[in-house]
Amino acid sequence: MPSIFMDMGQTLRRTSRRSQGALLISLGLLLGLASPAWAVELLYPERNATRELAVSTPEGQPLGKGSLTQWTEGERLHVLLTYRYDDGRIIEESAVFLTQPELVQERWNWRERKEGQTTRQFTFDFGSGRAVGLTREGGKTRRYTEQLKVEPGRTFAGVGFALVAKNLLPQLRQGEEVKLQALAATPKPRKVNVKLSREGTESLTLAGQTLTADRVVIHPEIGLASLVVKAPDTNLYFTGSGPPVMVGGEGPVLEPGDPVVRTELLPQRRAPAAARRQTSPNR
Repeated sequence: MPSIFMDMGQTLRRTSRRSQGALLISLGLLLGLASPAWAVELLYPERNATRELAVSTPEGQPLGKGSLTQWTEGERLHVLLTYRYDDGRIIEESAVFLTQPELVQERWNWRERKEGQTTRQFTFDFGSGRAVGLTREGGKTRRYTEQLKVEPGRTFAGVGFALVAKNLLPQLRQGEEVKLQALAATPKPRKVNVKLSREGTESLTLAGQTLTADRVVIHPEIGLASLVVKAPDTNLYFTGSGPPVMVGGEGPVLEPGDPVVRTELLPQRRAPAAARRQTSPNR
């Protein structure tokens, strides 16, 4: 989940009874209740983009670099992330989203390779609910196939939560908590409840520049399973408001027991002045 950083708030699904909806929202805020899972609208349409990423420990020790590419095809958004770690691992994550009339994740794939061999791979098909996994460790290969009940527009995985948190940010800034569901690898594919909330702001130093960012926390709610599985929170950081820009995140690589890493969105590099003049449309 921390592996995903792009320029990515929620609005309530509108009904004909707008005044009644407003009243229910007000009551929920007054009572301090967590918001039910309304559909997530794509408030901030995504653009075709390619960005560079840096991966480090939470203390700042460099671990590797990555890239993010996203593009749209009609009403679908495609996201591809590639990470190259200094220890030789290559991690690829891809996802497809339907963006209209609401945000719905359709597919998610995550693969880790080292020395040319796939060490872990997970694929979730949100339409059919089929989840497939593979792990290799100590010469043993384990394969998983699960049929999970998926609620479209309520269930997300991986980079999907970066996109969701961005479009929920206006509500989170008002103190709301939003409960959704996540498809996760533990390593057995499973569905878990998660709560999204904004936990104030933090000062971040990125590429030598100090920024004030909203911290959005994704908290797994695994009940009694927490006695066996320790599932750490994932923190996502956003700056600005129109639209918010995700500048980094921190959480386990994939499974709850994985090391916690920090991912940062690197500033876009400006072309040299001479190159900009040569490509100017006025010339």
